[in-house]
Amino acid sequence: MFRIDGINGESIVVDGVWVEKLRANNSVGRNPADRYSGTDVKELSRRKKLFGGEREHLLQLTIGIGSFYSLIVPAEKRPEVDALLAELDAARERATS
Repeated sequence: MFRIDGINGESIVVDGVWVEKLRANNSVGRNPADRYSGTDVKELSRRKKLFGGEREHLLQLTIGIGSFYSLIVPAEKRPEVDALLAELDAARERATS
């Protein structure tokens, strides 16, 4: 099982056959892994405070899996994002075999 936690208490969990989005550890969507069609990753930058000069760098994931799941993670989690993409591809292969 693979889990990646984003900001605002959201997570994506891949358990081999299913892909599920959680918000505050409650399921908000669950689809079979064989419906995975791809992921779009965009880099974002935003201010930490409304009038502050400090910025945070984020990655926005949009996962197509029947419906679309979106997750925003800190840019430091790039290795975990790459691991998620590999796990989604492997789960799709296992589900279709």
